Parts: sequence; C-alpha cells; structure tokens
Amino acid sequence: MSFLESLVRAFKLVPDVLRQLGHLGPTLLLIWRAIVRRIKLTKQGEWPRRVPSSRCCFHVPDVYIRPDPLIYAQYYLLAHGLAITWDNPDIQLFDRGAPVSSANLLPDRDYEVRVRIWNGSYDAPALGVGVTLSFLSFGIATTSTPIGTASVNLGVKGSPDCPAFARFTWRTPPAAGHYCLQASLAWHDDANPDNNLGQENVNVGIASSPANFTFRLRNAASVRRRFVLEADTYMIAVQGPCDDDYRKQFGGAGRFPTRLAESRAHWAWALRTQPYGAFRVPDDWSVSFTPGEPVLDAGEERDIAVAIEPRDPTFRGRRGFNIHGFALGAEGERILVGGVTLVVQR
Repeated sequence: MSFLESLVRAFKLVPDVLRQLGHLGPTLLLIWRAIVRRIKLTKQGEWPRRVPSSRCCFHVPDVYIRPDPLIYAQYYLLAHGLAITWDNPDIQLFDRGAPVSSANLLPDRDYEVRVRIWNGSYDAPALGVGVTLSFLSFGIATTSTPIGTASVNLGVKGSPDCPAFARFTWRTPPAAGHYCLQASLAWHDDANPDNNLGQENVNVGIASSPANFTFRLRNAASVRRRFVLEADTYMIAVQGPCDDDYRKQFGGAGRFPTRLAESRAHWAWALRTQPYGAFRVPDDWSVSFTPGEPVLDAGEERDIAVAIEPRDPTFRGRRGFNIHGFALGAEGERILVGGVTLVVQR
C-alpha cells in the first residue's frame, strides 16, 4: 500500500474516531475552564503557593474555600496590635424598638438583643451559623450565664445577606446592677475561629469630683496570678463614604488589583492609625485604680475601684475610657483577660 493510499484511509477513519470521543466534550470543557481559572488567580496572586516538600513530610494545599463568620472581637483585635473598645458595635440592645445603652438597663425587664454577624469571605456563604448569647456580672473575667442560642444564614461579603442579625429576648436579673453581654459564633468549618467572640461591657458615671466606678475582677486560672490594669481613650471612629478619599487613605487612588491586596491595605492602615497604646489618657484627665496591681488566688474575685476625674472644672459632655485587664504569666508575658468601657459625663 502506497503512502498516499494509507493517508486517504486514515482520513476516512477520522469521523468514526470523533464520534467515539464525543462524550469527552463536556469533560474537556471543564478541564479547560479550570486551567484558565488557575492562570487568572495565579496572575492576581490569589492562588495558594505550593510549599516545597521535604524527604520526611509533604503539604496538602487548602484547595477549597471556607466562610469566615466574625464579630467585633476584642481579644482577636488586640492580639494583632489594634486598639479596642468594650463598647461593641455589633451588640445592640432595644427597649420596645428603641435602642438603649447597656449602661442604662432596668432590673427584671425584657430587652431585645441584636447581634450583628459578618462574613470575611467573598466566596463562601454559611448557612446556619450558631450564635450563643450570655451575660456576665460587670467586670473582668467574671462567670458567664447563658441567655439563649440562635442561628443565622450568612451571605458572602458584600451581598445583601451580609451582615446577618441574630435576635434574642433577654430578661434582666431581678437584682439591680450592671451586666455585660457576650456573643459567641460557632461554625463547623470556620476559616478563622479566633474572631468569633465579642463583648459589650459599658458603664456610665457622673463626673462629680471624681466619677467613681466599681467592677469585679476574677482570676479564672488554677494558679495565683498578678494583674495589671491599663486605661486608654480609644473609640471607634464614624466611617465616611467610600469615595476617592476612602481609597487614598489606603495608599492608592484607583481600584485595588485584588481583594487580597485590599484586605492587606486595610490591615496596614488600621495598624498605622489605631495601634494599641496610641490613645493614652490625656494629661487633663486622671484615672486611678484601687488596688493598682491586684494579686488574686485561683478562682478569687475582688472589687476594683476606679476614679476618673477631669482636671478641667469647665468640662461638659461625655468621655469614654477603656479599662483593660492583663494577667502576668510566669515568663512575664501579658495575657488579656477582659475589660470594661467606662463613660464619664457631666
């Protein structure tokens, strides 16, 4: 058989071969789309980098996306070096539909508590996020009493279903006093479970030379510990519109090349403008603690007295002060155990 005859015979077989491979069309299309998506994400810097393997181990990359339910979480934010307030913007109380401060609650009365939940993921929603609400006696590291549980369906970041709201009815204890609220989120496959606990812990006092407060400090550890108390005046600023000035404050005038780049710019801006330690008590105010550096046995509770006074006798208005409690570890490390926000008004 000549070469020409062999070539003609091969061409005659092409239709039969194509018919036999026809079922592979959809599969090849999916493979092609996956290749294009990986190339696009790699160019944007959003594809996970491969970790070099060694002789003894290997790395399995995180190839699926996970939601990140979150709340204004004081412990998480301070651990990253950010200033915090215990007046939580994501926990709000209502009395017959009107918002009220947690510092102005009546005993033995029903209040509605709304907990706002966010999602840090642009790609993965979370259906049925668990939300637990509890209250503590006013103080630092005090014991918790459950109020109730709820669940919410949380959409992706930027969607109409983000944020989501969990609603509770809380009847305050019959005993008069001040109480703080804690909201905790639960999701079985959370991308970041460290930002799931938020606390609302606020009290208001009248500046009558000086404004006097008292809160409970509890040593929840099984060993004797020394505590230090620190005060600052950080408060969450009112956010402006997302205009050109908004983009410029993060170091750029145009759109961010990727969402990852935008998130990193937000964190860098927050650390520049709102670091812990940058909002010290002004010289025209005095804040004192009694005792100053308490030492508590395991499980012991003690009342801490706080006196806050404006040195300017003409002061009128409101001023907030955050009190942060740190336990000193065996190696001298500081461990945040809680805090309260005290508001002085005249």
